[in-house]
Amino acid sequence: MVLVFFVVMGMIVAKLFYLQVIRHGYYMDKALADHQGYTELESRRGEIFIQDYHSDADFKVATNTTLDNVFADPFLIEDPVFVADKLYSLLFKEEEAMAAELERQEAKRAELPADLVEEEIAQIVRPKTVDELELEFRNEIIAKLSQQQRPQVLIVENAEKSLRSQVEALGISGVEVVEKSIYAYPPQIRDPRDASIKLAPILDVSPQRMETILAGNNRYTILASKISPKVSDQIREMMEEDPLAYRGIGFEDKDYRYYPESQLASQIVGFLNSENEGVYGIEEYFDDLLKGEVGVFKTKLDAFGKQITVGNDTIIKPAEDGSNIYLTIERSIQMEAERIIKNTVENTGADSGELLVMNPYTGELLAMAQYPIYNPNEFWTALDTEPVFLEELVKEDIFNKNRDVYETIEDVVLDDTTMANEIERRMIELNYASGKELYFSVNESNYKEIRVLPTENEETGVVTYETYVNGVGPAAYRVRSVVDIYEPGSIFKPISMAGAIDDELVTPNTTMQDDGPVKVDEFTIDNAQSKHYGLQTMTNVLENSNNVGMAWLSQEMGRGLLGSYIKKFGFGRRTDIQMSNEKSGTVKSYATWADSELVTASFGQGLTVTPVQMITAFSALANGGLLMEPTIVKRIEYSDGKEETFEPTIVRRVISKKAADTMAAMLESVVSKGQAKSAQVEGYTVAGKTGTAQTYRGGVPLKGAGTTVASFAGFAPASDPQFVILVKVDKPRSAEWGSVVAAPAFAEMAEYILRYLNIGPDKV
Repeated sequence: MVLVFFVVMGMIVAKLFYLQVIRHGYYMDKALADHQGYTELESRRGEIFIQDYHSDADFKVATNTTLDNVFADPFLIEDPVFVADKLYSLLFKEEEAMAAELERQEAKRAELPADLVEEEIAQIVRPKTVDELELEFRNEIIAKLSQQQRPQVLIVENAEKSLRSQVEALGISGVEVVEKSIYAYPPQIRDPRDASIKLAPILDVSPQRMETILAGNNRYTILASKISPKVSDQIREMMEEDPLAYRGIGFEDKDYRYYPESQLASQIVGFLNSENEGVYGIEEYFDDLLKGEVGVFKTKLDAFGKQITVGNDTIIKPAEDGSNIYLTIERSIQMEAERIIKNTVENTGADSGELLVMNPYTGELLAMAQYPIYNPNEFWTALDTEPVFLEELVKEDIFNKNRDVYETIEDVVLDDTTMANEIERRMIELNYASGKELYFSVNESNYKEIRVLPTENEETGVVTYETYVNGVGPAAYRVRSVVDIYEPGSIFKPISMAGAIDDELVTPNTTMQDDGPVKVDEFTIDNAQSKHYGLQTMTNVLENSNNVGMAWLSQEMGRGLLGSYIKKFGFGRRTDIQMSNEKSGTVKSYATWADSELVTASFGQGLTVTPVQMITAFSALANGGLLMEPTIVKRIEYSDGKEETFEPTIVRRVISKKAADTMAAMLESVVSKGQAKSAQVEGYTVAGKTGTAQTYRGGVPLKGAGTTVASFAGFAPASDPQFVILVKVDKPRSAEWGSVVAAPAFAEMAEYILRYLNIGPDKV
């Protein structure tokens, strides 16, 4: 008996320990939910601002707006048809309805056999008119106003396995376990009272409350969200004129994130996802600061579920609003940068592009533009797709007769006789998954990169293909200047030259002989278009973007010297700019460089950088040899009124002021006398360097238009630099050279800034 007593006592103690210690948090939360009124008080998300130079004002690029949601209590609606007929035309949003209709059509197309011609598809996938969509919306409103019982109620989400097993064992009609959640389907429950008596003890709620849940009374249904103030006023006027008819219609205020400048600086700002979490840009990096902290309103409930608001049991913890973020971005400069890079990408047939502007003395980014871009108020539209029909690609002779189209196909040559279905069969055999990038050759010297999204119909096995309308899809969200790496090519030459000048290894007038290509390891180093220039000064090497000259210079410098300067300029490590997912680029340890890697590194091949790293390094040439820490945030204003200001931060001195001044003069000569004449701005001295970097497919360098990254980095006025600009254009097709594609965009941007900032001419 004594033994049995101690065994029982041990079991009780163990159970109490489990309930009071191990599961203490779970049951505390449950007690709060069941026995106390517990409400989270929403905090107001902080705002994001950019500055305006002329007005000295701050403009909101991310803020909050309060709009009405219209809801209804179907139990109080006496005439659903009458109310629906009065409301539906006011609540109907044509743009949203048409967007949804396009998605329906695309989904329907994806289900059809691939061998149907467009005429047959058009008969099957008949577009709905706006009138038809509006009528459908009216019927949906009638249905919502009439539905007094919910068809489905979520009882427990992410229920424990033991709880799910107990519920399943009851076998209650209309109660079902779906994956890890427990659902009730009120119309299917024959006896709600009996079901509630069985479920209540398992779910640890009262039978009365359980019966209410299972009844599924629909006392709240959303008719429309984000209603404009004008529509809200119209509905309120109707309700005031006939209160009885609209009994059961109500409004609730809802805060929404709103981006008043639309696309402007959108990739910098980012957006909120459906869970109200910041994604991309500043919204993501400073999410915790921006969202603030929720508050709590907590009070005990009486036996009838009413709040007891007297006594000392009521707890109110106010919400703490989020902080405001003030960016260094200058509104007008950013606006012009976005216009210029958009036009440059579109006019050159490029895939994408970036344009950055930096204050070289502070490291502040005045603009960080890219294209394609998106509207954060409708961020989902960046993922819009459109069908791509292989038959059309064949007709346009996209498939080159004499070479394999896909790098993974080694033994198949596609010719004019290849039929679309054969191409599809081969694509299926190669198991192209969703998101696989396929590359099509338009002709011998022009590559077009198409990202194809194959979708296989599970029933028919038919594979259809779509492309992103904007050409890049979700890449439009990325802050590409921070997270995308690339080989810089010849705009890297001034970095290598600066090291040699600073170390006094060479002067601008030091000469070398360029009589032809040079052999290094098993590779041949040659100039663009195989041009050779004979006797060259170091200034000439930069003016002519001479690879042979840089090969000579790198061999004079050696691994240790060149590698140390590349590291000093900040390459191979993150800049720590205030953006998530910043890449460091790739720079191999110079101690392991082969002779050929030493040479190619000097002119920007065999290493990768980000645009932010590149403009930061160029800024060091412009501001006397000081490398500044790049920043995009000027100050943070906290909810308690305190402010944190981000002062310019010197990372290190990378070269002497004398060497920096020498480099500025050499780069001014590149623009005035060399290959970068298209970067000139009348009346001003300009310093800069072009870049034309190769891209690769399967380790093999591609050639021709549509295969290069064209760029230009420079500053103005060269005599007293006020800003640094970097232009990068990805795979332009009108021309492949940085001097033709990127330098004119630099000149246009520089001229605008010089006038905007009222900087006087420095050139006679």
